[in-house]
Amino acid sequence: MAEPTYLAAGTVLQDRYEIAGELGRGGYSVVYRARDRRIGSDVAIKLLVPPPAAARLARERLRREVQAVRQLSHPNIVTVYDVADDGPWSFVVMEHVPGPDLAVRVRDRGPLDPDAAARLGRDVAAALDAAHRRGILHRDVKPQNILLDPDGRARLTDFGSARLAGMATVTQTGGLVGTLAYAAPEVVAGARGDARADCYGLGLTLYFALLGVLPERATLRTGPAPEPNGYHPRGPRADVPGWLDAAVARATASDPDDRFPSVTLLAASLIPEDRDTLLPPPPKGTCVFCRATEPFGLGVCPRCARRASSDDDVLVFVERTTPGPARQAVLERLRERIPAARAAGHEAAAGGERPLLRVPASAGGRVMELLDAHGIPARTEALTNRWRAPVPASIAALAGVVATAGTAAGVAAATPVLLISAPVMAAGLASVAALGRRTPVWNPPPAARSALPADVERDAVRTLAALPTGAARRLLIDLLRRASAMPGAADLVGPLVIAACAAARELAALEQHLDVFDTEREHLADPPAGWLDALARCERGRDAMVQRLLDATATLSRVSGDSALRAASSAASLADLTRELDAESRVQAEAASEITELLNGA
Repeated sequence: MAEPTYLAAGTVLQDRYEIAGELGRGGYSVVYRARDRRIGSDVAIKLLVPPPAAARLARERLRREVQAVRQLSHPNIVTVYDVADDGPWSFVVMEHVPGPDLAVRVRDRGPLDPDAAARLGRDVAAALDAAHRRGILHRDVKPQNILLDPDGRARLTDFGSARLAGMATVTQTGGLVGTLAYAAPEVVAGARGDARADCYGLGLTLYFALLGVLPERATLRTGPAPEPNGYHPRGPRADVPGWLDAAVARATASDPDDRFPSVTLLAASLIPEDRDTLLPPPPKGTCVFCRATEPFGLGVCPRCARRASSDDDVLVFVERTTPGPARQAVLERLRERIPAARAAGHEAAAGGERPLLRVPASAGGRVMELLDAHGIPARTEALTNRWRAPVPASIAALAGVVATAGTAAGVAAATPVLLISAPVMAAGLASVAALGRRTPVWNPPPAARSALPADVERDAVRTLAALPTGAARRLLIDLLRRASAMPGAADLVGPLVIAACAAARELAALEQHLDVFDTEREHLADPPAGWLDALARCERGRDAMVQRLLDATATLSRVSGDSALRAASSAASLADLTRELDAESRVQAEAASEITELLNGA
């Protein structure tokens, strides 16, 4: 006989919690109002009701989520008291908030006025900030998870529920975690979210609070179409002030790099007098150090990369194609990506006669991947082979003519000088041609001077060269763009950048471990001892490291030069952030080492 999926009123769990009535339902849970007979007060009971095949995993994940969330104590977070079992049931005991959720409030009384919406946004941002600082993401910020206390406070609830709802694909990169209508575009696309995904959910929630509806959607089951510049509530509602409209739009930008790096900056933007303290996102498609055009997603232009160059650098050549449509297609893509290069350079690069760029050897593989994504097939060649470069047929023929004609003339005229100089001139002509074939086509002049010390730049370039494509690389690039634009602050920013490079390397290691967990989905039905603990530690460590890097980026976004440096975020100074990054890197390096041992022994 199948077990019921809900509890009747009057049911008592653990001889203590008497069910009074149902409050709502989620993906794998039902929430009830209950009476705690022991202390004589109301509580909320969230009953876990997963499919039978996933029950054991769901219970284990529930316990781990509750253990993390119980650390949170904040006036804008609904308190979690305990997790318990009673026969077949697993449930969470939480604080009961007597007010409605935001969705019900808007449904019954209409949209909030702008000041009330901004106040709600600051409350929820404060709750998220408290969680993010402990490396805890909410993953499902939406109106139904924001309860309105009778005293006017907004209370955020249901931390971790989104992860439970997505547990069938709990470690899969492509597994959606959260409510689709409020999920950030990168999460919908299958990426692992971070604090900026929670920021997106809050921004979209504010849009709903102001208008009572979401932006246009294809169907009720899908989220709004991604909008590069975010959603502007002021369009449909003229009384929304410009500062609030700008805050919602930036929070809901489709690219996470264009959003607020942290919810503290979103909260600051919801205070009218504080809205001008934030710098705009740094320009994309430019070198992180000198702002020269950088069209391939490498992060660093060739000139800045050479500051960290060595003998193991490689030259990147476009794969040679036969003249015709294929060659013309590559040529067009090169013209589009590097319009500043000369036409002869485009032709030489497309024909594989001259290298496109020079990069550290460790970056060669990733550069070829990035170029391939732009439809430009490429290969690498060691810099040490530069004297073995093939000479163009036309130059070789000319050198042969020079040598033959000079030698013949020398013999006919009995002139030793011609006999000696003709071969030398021919060899020199061939050598110059070969050397020219090793000069990269893409070699842009710097647009600005970096504020970072040379040794810091070298460490950053080497780190970028070693990092795989992913969150660690993107976060470090974003941080470097802000750090290199702070003249006069090198003494503080330099150590922070070095710490950020180390943190990015550890983050990349944790993400690689999560990729391994992704491939071990067969273990999910009956995970071995220690497997779930390692997974939880890896996920939590990854989220914590991402948050540290975002915190550093958020602080840098609030400072510009010496005068603004003194007005940095009150949460932590740059020196404090450097110490936090160093400490977190050591902790996560130890965690990564332990997880490596576990995975190797699995």
